Amino acid sequence: MVLSQAPGSVRLIFNEPVDLVGRGVRVLGPDGRRAEHGPAQVSGGVVSVGVAATEPGSYLVIWRVVARDTHPAQGTFAFSVGHPSSPPGGMPAALGGPGESRQGLVLQMLARALHFAGYALGFGVLAFRQIVLVPLVVAADPRVERRVWRLIGAVVLVLLIAEPVALLAQAASLSAGGSGPLDPEVVWGALDSSFGRVLAQRLGGAVLFWVLIGAARNARAGDTRTTWPALLLGLAVALVDGEAAHAIGTRPSWLGLGVNTLHEAAMGAWVGGLFGVLAVWRAPGVAGYHPQIVSRAARIALCSVILLLVTGTVMALQHLTGLRDLVVTAYGRTLSAKLFVIVAVLLLAFASARAPAERRSLWWTAEAALLLSVLALAGLLVSLPPPA
Repeated sequence: MVLSQAPGSVRLIFNEPVDLVGRGVRVLGPDGRRAEHGPAQVSGGVVSVGVAATEPGSYLVIWRVVARDTHPAQGTFAFSVGHPSSPPGGMPAALGGPGESRQGLVLQMLARALHFAGYALGFGVLAFRQIVLVPLVVAADPRVERRVWRLIGAVVLVLLIAEPVALLAQAASLSAGGSGPLDPEVVWGALDSSFGRVLAQRLGGAVLFWVLIGAARNARAGDTRTTWPALLLGLAVALVDGEAAHAIGTRPSWLGLGVNTLHEAAMGAWVGGLFGVLAVWRAPGVAGYHPQIVSRAARIALCSVILLLVTGTVMALQHLTGLRDLVVTAYGRTLSAKLFVIVAVLLLAFASARAPAERRSLWWTAEAALLLSVLALAGLLVSLPPPA
């Protein structure tokens, strides 16, 4: 773009509200020096900064923002005053459009997959204990309790570990163009954004969950005064997760957040219930309760699958423009892969129900492995921009 007159400011318009990362916008003049003056201003989805384009030649604009749904975005574009010149400071005329680094995307997928796994194996296993084991009085057996609480306690650490990984992923996604992922401006800019607010809520939720399960573990048999609040906290965490997903960008946002909350809670109940069964299946004193445990866990799984199908359909309608998106976009292909694996899980579940009792745990183990891969695909799906 060649301008006949020097502009007084540079303005960027986004299709949703954004937060600036650090200074947000840098403008390099033909001599490689900074040409913007004053801090960048943001109003909803409009970012502007004053610029002193006093010299003829090409100027490079470098911007970094975090969207309302915590997704990072950065890019560059160039404009020239009077006539084009060599790229400022020897930099390429365009480092790329809006996007993020591949390293950042991989780390984002890892962080989200860890969070989803921690959520499912924490809140989901606790729900399994409360709905399946407690009514059967199996939870009163200390040998069974020890296995359940050990699993729940371990995955709380996964929930806590996921957040530093998420911060590293966010910084890596915003570090292209010269700065590294540990650049203080990038790190503090990410924390001072919608991403930082969600990260703080998730960490707070994980710590509070740790406190509640500690109280529940030390409570008398049959005392559920801390167990149910911990499960309600699980719904609250799923709601917070919607703020870091595409749900927050839907219209109306309350519908997107509600559907996302139910979708994540259903997946957590399904995955947690299966891992709960595997955790206690071979525990001493449980063999006599095997039919009842399977029956109750199967009902949880069935309700979860139905809820997943309903909420998943609503989310697909919100984020896809047509069936063609399932093939031609990265988001659609990831969603297709996720659906394919879920179908494979359902086939395994169907086969395990007809397998001999002594071999069912083998089928369940394969089912659990596939469900973990579903969580990994969900982590990638949430990290990719939807077509709609």
